[in-house]
Amino acid sequence: MALAAPVLTAQERRWVTPGVVPLYWHLLSLDAPTVAVLWAWAFARAARLPVSPSALAVLGIGTWLIYVADRLLDSRFSPRRHLRERHFFHARHRRPLLAASALAAPLLLWLIAVMPAAARRADTLVFAVSVLYFAGVHLPVLRLRRCFPREVAVGILFALATAIPAWSNPASPHALLIAPVLLFAGLCILNCLAIEVWERAAPSPLSLAIPILAAVLIFASLALLLAPRAPLSAAFEAESAALLSSLLLLALHRLHRRSLRRTSSPDRHNRFLLALRVAADAALLTPILFLLPWHP
Repeated sequence: MALAAPVLTAQERRWVTPGVVPLYWHLLSLDAPTVAVLWAWAFARAARLPVSPSALAVLGIGTWLIYVADRLLDSRFSPRRHLRERHFFHARHRRPLLAASALAAPLLLWLIAVMPAAARRADTLVFAVSVLYFAGVHLPVLRLRRCFPREVAVGILFALATAIPAWSNPASPHALLIAPVLLFAGLCILNCLAIEVWERAAPSPLSLAIPILAAVLIFASLALLLAPRAPLSAAFEAESAALLSSLLLLALHRLHRRSLRRTSSPDRHNRFLLALRVAADAALLTPILFLLPWHP
């Protein structure tokens, strides 16, 4: 079924400024794959395992395809009041995005076919759960959104998929990965909850959960970083990245709350929300600090 592109007002079209790289990184659904690949690399480094380029490619391409499908389905079935610029963008450019997806899907299937059996089994399990999630969220007959928070489901599934390249390795020290993966799952849930609260027109009781979850993640990260370990744990970098991301998301939430006290035009407020949405995903890119040349 073809997706009807929502009609944008002139004010809504001004949200997108051509040439702004971070904005199109978000609109083209490249934000989630970037976060997933970076954290998969961080988990592999924490486990002292070699990073498999093919495993990262499977994760990146698969994540992109899922997010494109999710945003296209949202633009088709969700009420207009719940749609944001990323949904409008996907609906307007559905044909190029579907064509790109048709090219990416065979490459993904080939990479999955040649990957190790253990990773393939883990990916298949996560994919099956993802299909159930899609059915529960997007099929009008089911509509499980009210029974289980969508943000929690997305955060858990995203973290599990990201951990697969390191976790499925036969030499993986699973015990060492548990804490970084749990921290990242908490970060993903915090990210999704924050975006949901920020983009709602009315005040939400979920707003109270954001500083609480952020505080839990900050204290958990600090406790792990300060715990005596000999030799120094390889998970130090992932835990440091989780701490920094938690602080950044908490700071963005405080910025949003402060903006609510100021009177501004709807156009400026919409621009601010879009910038805040991009910044929320950028806050999860902290593992990139350990890719810099100065780091050993």
